[in-house]
Amino acid sequence: MRDISKTRRSKKVRLTVIIILLVIAGIIFVMWEKARIGALIAIIALLAALGMEATENDYDIGKMIETKSFSESKIKRDDSGNLILGAMCNADDDFDYNCDDFTTQEEAQAAYEKCAKNGNDVHGLDGNNDGVACQNLPHKK
Repeated sequence: MRDISKTRRSKKVRLTVIIILLVIAGIIFVMWEKARIGALIAIIALLAALGMEATENDYDIGKMIETKSFSESKIKRDDSGNLILGAMCNADDDFDYNCDDFTTQEEAQAAYEKCAKNGNDVHGLDGNNDGVACQNLPHKK
């Protein structure tokens, strides 16, 4: 059985789902007169989602509210454009982070703390077990 979380993060799968939903909303818009306003709203939302996915711009709304920053709430992607979301702390997943994957100590610390909630440092970001991840990285200015 394929891991659903990997499928959810796949750029190809996400684009395909958005396009299929756009087609369905378009058919509803044309065929069902009473649902045109709802279908039009869905089409506009799906076009926005398609644009964000195509340009590889996704944001964590919860983090955006917390930090009030677009740049800090942007969801990272791998080299293929797949979302790096929900896999960060899963030791069985294909994602393995090293200190080189982060630009600042604060980014590495946030990843470490997120995973530490699960009771382990699955990526080994805290080599000396003092609770501070990637101590050699520069600090955010």
